[in-house]
Amino acid sequence: MHRCAIDFIARHWWRRLEVWLISVLLVAGCLMLGFQAGQWSANAEHTQQLAEVRDAYDAAMGKRDRRLDRLAETTTQAADKVETAASIASQAAHAVSRAADKADEVLCQANQ
Repeated sequence: MHRCAIDFIARHWWRRLEVWLISVLLVAGCLMLGFQAGQWSANAEHTQQLAEVRDAYDAAMGKRDRRLDRLAETTTQAADKVETAASIASQAAHAVSRAADKADEVLCQANQ
């Protein structure tokens, strides 16, 4: 074959190869871009769900804090009532002790 024909055939196949290479690169680029767009979308949705979970967690912690505050308040009130009852019981025991002393004194005087 002549050199001119060989060059023509070589250029023809080289152009076909170039077209296929460009096509493959274009498809690969589109696939990568599509994958990245999917990742961005998933990231945005994940961020939104995470914000919802954090809001729900904050609300639950607020409820728990209010319950703990009420429990602490109730416990303080109960401790105050117990302290008052203990004071009254102590006074009553002291009064009973004095009454017992007086009764013992009266018995001693009656026995003499």
